[in-house]
Amino acid sequence: MHNPPPSKKISVIGAGSWGSALAQSMAFNGHNITLWARRPELAKQINKTHYNHQYLKDIELNHNITATSDIKAAMDSHILLMVTPAQSLRFILADMKSYILPEHVLILCSKGIEAQSCMLMSDISRSIMPKTPIAVLTGPNFAHDIARLKPAATTLACEDERLAKTLQNIVATPYFRPYISNDIIGAQIAGSLKNVIAIACGITKGLNMGDSALASLVTRGLAEISRLGTAMGAKQETFMGMCGVGDLMLTCSSEQSRNFSFGYALGQGQNLEQIMNTRQSVVEGVHSAQSAIKLAEKYGVEMPISMAVHKCLNKGLSLDEVLKEILNRPIGHEI
Repeated sequence: MHNPPPSKKISVIGAGSWGSALAQSMAFNGHNITLWARRPELAKQINKTHYNHQYLKDIELNHNITATSDIKAAMDSHILLMVTPAQSLRFILADMKSYILPEHVLILCSKGIEAQSCMLMSDISRSIMPKTPIAVLTGPNFAHDIARLKPAATTLACEDERLAKTLQNIVATPYFRPYISNDIIGAQIAGSLKNVIAIACGITKGLNMGDSALASLVTRGLAEISRLGTAMGAKQETFMGMCGVGDLMLTCSSEQSRNFSFGYALGQGQNLEQIMNTRQSVVEGVHSAQSAIKLAEKYGVEMPISMAVHKCLNKGLSLDEVLKEILNRPIGHEI
């Protein structure tokens, strides 16, 4: 029998599909959730109908969820889940900074690397709110599955073991199981760069290159993610966990994945501008591909799949040219 933790006031900053799904999951435990939306009309619509028609169609939101577009009102909770697009995090945190209290805790749920600075979400948070404790929530989770209370597991990375266990108890439900890690660098690198590999896998699927090619890409993709991660100080075993191989498997194999479906559309012959104009959700792998290459150069590691995606998205190379480049690479050792 499920014994939910004592009710807490929790704010979810970002009312997209993932933010709304996390709000729904924690509201199941009886927590009172404030869901912050950037647009006032979205907040009003959620409060009036208990649906987020733009991002979570056909899923009625729990009545413990109250939406607002007032960032000050959202700061009334001590636990703040940051679920904004990665490229917006810096600006949202800057808006929140004047309301931050010593008892606030940030749980970073955005998967990505800041394009201009190549900073991880944790680095951005610490630069703006250096005294505020942080954790990272990332794993093989599709928003619609979590919102419908389907079983799933995830990684909760936090360097403070006591805080990690406290947050684990608050976030966990019978359907959503967070596993603790103390490797916040590895968790973020895995969560960000799997999106780049997913674009490559989508392209492969769109070009009808076969399942064997897809399996090879996922495997070699995991190798280059872990190479960069360990060079940056992450633990090798992190990439074998939920936030590593688990998230990679999910994102690289399903058309529910924004990054995989984006790559698939490219492989089917659509151009970058066409695809971006038809999507309301952010495809973080587009930003992360360029960041991955900058980090690879900085840390002296090879990332041929990420480089191929970067050249395709940002350098104007055709899919045929990129594919030829990859296939002409020297064959080396597996590890």
